[in-house]
Amino acid sequence: MLLHYFIAGGIFMWGILLASICGVAVILEKLWIFLMKEKEFTREYRKQLYKALKTESKEEIIKIAKSKRDSVSKIITKTMENIDLDLDKIEESEKEYLEEVIKEAVLGQTGKLEKGMWLLGAVVNTAPQLGLLGTVTGMITSFSALSASAESSKTVAAGISEALYTTAFGLIVAIPALIFYNYFNRRIDAVALEMERAALHIMGRVKKKL
Repeated sequence: MLLHYFIAGGIFMWGILLASICGVAVILEKLWIFLMKEKEFTREYRKQLYKALKTESKEEIIKIAKSKRDSVSKIITKTMENIDLDLDKIEESEKEYLEEVIKEAVLGQTGKLEKGMWLLGAVVNTAPQLGLLGTVTGMITSFSALSASAESSKTVAAGISEALYTTAFGLIVAIPALIFYNYFNRRIDAVALEMERAALHIMGRVKKKL
């Protein structure tokens, strides 16, 4: 039955199908990231990690953070591994270097979180547009048949079906994609805020020592 609707929808159904495949791929990837990896940043672990950032050595912080796969742990691990500094004996001249290392780590991880979001956004915008385009072509077919002959009821019905099916399938693809797009953007913003908070904990410890 679904295959019949797909065929009846005309050539633009293939574009909508391609958009849906791209959208599902991005959604599955982001769900894996946020429901599996980012979930490791629990409240208890957060307290342990931020406490370590205030008091523990660089080696101990790496040991705690490296065992996790969430974004905050990754930027802390990358920062600590890329600096050849003693957090308790840092000089004023080295503070700017540390800030740059942290900034680079945060930007790099944010880029990984945002990877593929442009494609999901394109699906949100493209799928209904393809549906609308199918609607236009379907109605053109119908009116052309009507103007050619009053007895071409099958052609008219086929054109109307094409118009309705492409619109429906375009919306079926676009609406869930829009919901996930907004959800992922909110999660990315939340994770980015937490990474900035971790960066402030590091810099706060350094400033106390200066």
